[in-house]
Amino acid sequence: MSKRWTRMIPIMMVTYMVAFMDRTNISFAIPTMAKELHLTATQLGFASGVLFLFYAASQPLGGMIADRGYGKPMVATLMILWGLSEVAQGFIQTPAELIIVRCLLGLFEGGLMVTFLLIVCNWFTVRERGRANGLWFLSFPVAAMVSGPIAGYILHLSSWRILFIAEGILPIIWSLVWIWGVAATPREAKWLTEGERRDLQAKLEADRKENAPHLDEAAPRLWQQMFRVPVLIYTLALFLWNFSFVGFIIWLPSILHQDKSLSAVTVGWLASLPFLVAVFVMLFLAWGSDKFHSRRLFAAVPIGLSGVVFVIAAHSYAGNSLAANLGLLIVAGSLLYGAQPMIYAIPGDLVPTRVVATVIGIANGIGVVGDFLGPYVLGFVRQATGDFASGLFLLGAALVVSGLLLVLVRDRAQTAALPEAKLVTAN
Repeated sequence: MSKRWTRMIPIMMVTYMVAFMDRTNISFAIPTMAKELHLTATQLGFASGVLFLFYAASQPLGGMIADRGYGKPMVATLMILWGLSEVAQGFIQTPAELIIVRCLLGLFEGGLMVTFLLIVCNWFTVRERGRANGLWFLSFPVAAMVSGPIAGYILHLSSWRILFIAEGILPIIWSLVWIWGVAATPREAKWLTEGERRDLQAKLEADRKENAPHLDEAAPRLWQQMFRVPVLIYTLALFLWNFSFVGFIIWLPSILHQDKSLSAVTVGWLASLPFLVAVFVMLFLAWGSDKFHSRRLFAAVPIGLSGVVFVIAAHSYAGNSLAANLGLLIVAGSLLYGAQPMIYAIPGDLVPTRVVATVIGIANGIGVVGDFLGPYVLGFVRQATGDFASGLFLLGAALVVSGLLLVLVRDRAQTAALPEAKLVTAN
């Protein structure tokens, strides 16, 4: 059964690394692209964030498709489509064309995360899911860590157009590996022997009966699940977390570029440091959440602490040295990133497996609106104030509130026992 870990997880990791790089590489292109296309900070913030509005819109549909057993072919198709859109980004000439391409990227990437989270529910027991999600979610900090140097060297040797074209080719090629190596459920995995498949299915069934029997008895209707108090609180917390998550990613290179002595290559390397540290934070939180069996607290605490550090950075950034500011950004960014697998694993403890992808898709679709607002609001504040201090404060405040809300979300064992888990609406 080690094939789950050695085959499925690495392919999922690389798939999402490619998606993440294609989604966020605009952050490294901004300094030169803005001059060539005559873009303002507000326009750049809108173009960077509008992707996530279409990403949000496509999440529920992607979840429904995955819940019906078509997640694998959907992801392969989406990889080809977003790869072609990324290549097209290398040929844009106007702000309007940039916005159109970013919308398409968001539309075609929306089905990935919900499919991956459902795959983890289908392949791993409750006490394995923290580590499983933690491993494939490493694709985020690893992609952010390697994309900086890669983008820096490409921009040094060529142009932002070549950056988009080169990184757009990757998902088209990788779609073949995805088709070869991934199965949505153990039943569909041709690379398992009959004995391996039988043993794994028996293990998963025993785990479901032991750890989540109440979910089988829960209301099967989708909207009954969505309007439960814990799911509503979770959705709001996810919205605030997304606001800060993408705002930080998109504007981090520009924040560092305020030091005019830094080259594009240097900024690329420095921008990778928060994500390098996040790898170790993420692994620790994934291990801890499985050991203590609480996704909720292992998401809430680091997210809240990240917010506090962002607020500190906002008040001291102007007077700090580069080393001090970089240290604050590393601490805040690594905690923000490190909690990502935990916050997305929470729905698996709240709702039945048969609707988990759709519920995650709807909740994340709402939450991802924050992905649009984060870059846009920070760009607007940057243009209005001339610095990033107010923007950093907004990121921090959103994360503090998100962490507090997550404390109120009851995890699986509590949901089974406490009245807060009851439906507040019925159909």
